[in-house]
Amino acid sequence: MTNMHPTLPSLELTPVKFRLLAIVFIIMLLLVGGFSVYAYAHYLLPLYGRLYRAAPVVETPYLAFGLLMAPPALAILLVGTATCALTGKKFDPPLGSRLHRFQTLMFALSLKTLFYIVPAVMILTSGALLARGYTPCSKLLISGSAWHLFWVNDERVCFKPDHYINDNWPCKVIDGKDICVQVDGR
Repeated sequence: MTNMHPTLPSLELTPVKFRLLAIVFIIMLLLVGGFSVYAYAHYLLPLYGRLYRAAPVVETPYLAFGLLMAPPALAILLVGTATCALTGKKFDPPLGSRLHRFQTLMFALSLKTLFYIVPAVMILTSGALLARGYTPCSKLLISGSAWHLFWVNDERVCFKPDHYINDNWPCKVIDGKDICVQVDGR
């Protein structure tokens, strides 16, 4: 087929270019995977530790729950991209093959996680916070932190902070001294 528009260059990918593109994509997928693990370790798991320890403030980053859908999606994307890097051809497993079934399963798991498990975990987490006596505190909200909500189990720690230190510990300047709430519950 000839190029229909004379000013546009041909976008044909040679197997070498395709392999290089796949390798770059693998690196990007590994970075997404690393970011997901980082988010689990620094945003989600500490939330439950603070809830367990009855910390005065529990920061709930609701957007981070969306990353729960990442592992199955990353699994098939890495398998497919590695196949592309090795063969120099697009990943298109034949219908009924083990790879096709794996691909279908991983995408289905990823979507079901996003549509069913993520909202359920958000609701259960909010329910657990309410059951433990926590109430939402919008005053502690950091500017520009959409989908973050701070929950407090003591209304005295629900105030408009002057600044934050450490891991989002709210601070207020009173009589020239910084008074900060240690939110990790330790």
